[in-house]
Amino acid sequence: MKSVKFYLLVIVFVALSCESEQKNVSVFRYSLQNDSIQKLKLNTNNKPDLKIFKYELLQDSLKNTDFKYNLERDYLIFDIDTFIVQENTYKSKSFEFKMYQTKEVTSQNRTLVFNENYGLLASLAIGADFIFLKDSIANKDKNVIFKEIFLNLNKVNID
Repeated sequence: MKSVKFYLLVIVFVALSCESEQKNVSVFRYSLQNDSIQKLKLNTNNKPDLKIFKYELLQDSLKNTDFKYNLERDYLIFDIDTFIVQENTYKSKSFEFKMYQTKEVTSQNRTLVFNENYGLLASLAIGADFIFLKDSIANKDKNVIFKEIFLNLNKVNID
């Protein structure tokens, strides 16, 4: 009977630790400004009301990026900025991505295109436009994705 309780306890512990366990996923970061491709590693960590996304640049650890997604209130925290969900979305073949922007609109507004199950798809800002894909693609396909995202970002909703 003691061994059954022990094995049950081990199974419960493993199941609970797997929910918050990080997983390594290869991600390719494509720039709109040039043809550079950088390989990153994505680790996610689930907390009760927060999901943390860590993007690690393999060549330069100083450029690592962490995002925190609030599951309950649907907003992103990056560095010292809080990004609020917008009405516009971008639909890929597999996911629907929401667009997030900071509360205060400035001349250099930044938009994050994000899905809680996928992670970050795009970061759009003047001179720093990137898409994050889990597959390698051709330069032509990268430009098509950027154009689709920009069109959805600038879509005017008329009711």
